Amino acid sequence: MPPTFSGPTDHKLPLISTATRSEEVTVAVWKQRKRLGLALSGGVARGRAHVGVIEGLHQAGIHADFVSGVSAGALVAAAYAAGVSVAGLRDLAVQLTWPRIAAPILPLPGRRGARRLGLVDFSKIEPFLIRTMGDPTFDELPIPLAIGATDLVTGEPVVITDGRVVHAARASASVPGIVAPARWRGRLLCDGFASNNLLIGVLREMGADVVVAVNIMPLGHRVPSNLFWAGSAALSALVLKAGDALDQADFLIEPDLAESDYLFPRTEDMLARGRAAVAPVIAPLKALLG
Repeated sequence: MPPTFSGPTDHKLPLISTATRSEEVTVAVWKQRKRLGLALSGGVARGRAHVGVIEGLHQAGIHADFVSGVSAGALVAAAYAAGVSVAGLRDLAVQLTWPRIAAPILPLPGRRGARRLGLVDFSKIEPFLIRTMGDPTFDELPIPLAIGATDLVTGEPVVITDGRVVHAARASASVPGIVAPARWRGRLLCDGFASNNLLIGVLREMGADVVVAVNIMPLGHRVPSNLFWAGSAALSALVLKAGDALDQADFLIEPDLAESDYLFPRTEDMLARGRAAVAPVIAPLKALLG
């Protein structure tokens, strides 16, 4: 059975009267706007830039009707879908530090279970998110949400649309080989970037007429300054080849993040880069949404 999605099915503007002088009958005309889907990619601690993008959209009066997220984007998407305000998302971006969400796994002999497959445990992500957004299931969210993860055994992409949201977000952010995978319905799940870093197609299936995709692992389009950034550029190229093609989105937003730190970026800088990236899209997006 295909997944079902809860949430708004249509959005309508106020009633418009079209009565003429010769007619006493008022004809009711409804103008229906197109529904917007927002896809947020993975990108480690750069995920703060997503909050800047959302802030820019809201300042322009644009709100998503459907949202999807992968890895860092899943954390932001989960809070957004749960109805957390822009101010709350900014607080989340500030509070989202490694000691609050990660714990080292001691290399003790005889380790068993999923913990033996990582150096870091992300189980703290769940209580961290619960303090911000509660502990809803997908069908309790005011905005329909899809979260992307990867089956560590088969390599298959997994799209989660039911169950506990915070557990799905944790699974989506579990970088393979570094973070211990999460168990979900008999499967071991790891970071969604390994199979599909931007869930665009699923937003269409959920009912989105227009899709905005935010990619925070863009190619730098410049010569890397050192070996690390050369490797990072190659990784970005590989990730972009996996999963949904970027041109499936109506609008692609790629903040200028060339050689921006993946692990310890400055929060205000990430927010500003997100806001700057969305600005050129506002006018054409409003025109398309109607």
